[in-house]
Amino acid sequence: MGARGPRHLRKTTNVVLDALVQAVEQAGNGHPLSMKLLETIVAGLKVSTGFDDFYHRSYREMMEIVESEKREQRRTNAFGRLVVHPLSQLFQDELLDRDLVTNIFSFLHLALGDAAEDYSARCNDIVAALKEDLGDEFTWDAFYEDARAKLVLWHALVQISASFKRYELRKDWFIKLMQYRPATVSVASNAFVTRDHDPGEEPLVFGEREFCIFFHALFDPLTELPLGDDDAFRKEFGADPHHLIGDFLVNLSRCLV
Repeated sequence: MGARGPRHLRKTTNVVLDALVQAVEQAGNGHPLSMKLLETIVAGLKVSTGFDDFYHRSYREMMEIVESEKREQRRTNAFGRLVVHPLSQLFQDELLDRDLVTNIFSFLHLALGDAAEDYSARCNDIVAALKEDLGDEFTWDAFYEDARAKLVLWHALVQISASFKRYELRKDWFIKLMQYRPATVSVASNAFVTRDHDPGEEPLVFGEREFCIFFHALFDPLTELPLGDDDAFRKEFGADPHHLIGDFLVNLSRCLV
């Protein structure tokens, strides 16, 4: 368990201890308390219904922490997380189906080839270094904002845009790929489990509209990089983003939303 659980337990205990101090102050009315009276106060607090809502709320918060840490332990595909992160709001707003994530990971391997493994290894190294530096304070946001991770993402996006040189053919292929319900589900960068298909299961919803919002979410941030990131991009690639992904952006601007 990380630091969030123990911090929550400390916070919960502190609330109870503060309540004990207040009860003692009220019962003593400024005078020294006998041990017997203190024991009576504690006994009363143990059965007090005034804490019921607090205990229920604290229990729910603790369970949320436990489940969150379990999810974090299962999510080992750092490169996949890096690419999918710009799509988070689309998933949250249900503009894209979360079931698309497995197909997105497949697309990364198909579009990037051997580079996908290199990007995965680099992202894993970055995460390991951040966890060593930050310890229990590590967050995935720290990874997304790391300059090294940004370079990996930029390289991947530039390579993806180049894979759309034959734009219309590639777009049709991509849409069909996203509609597919895979027989295996990725649980890590190199681990898969089999899933059973429902005979009546429909293809995933993904058409021209979804294609547009998907790639706009990925590539629009490159067109408005903050000054520091823009300098880092130019230093890494020897050119500005528009010079490298401009043709793809022109095609993308014509797609129907």
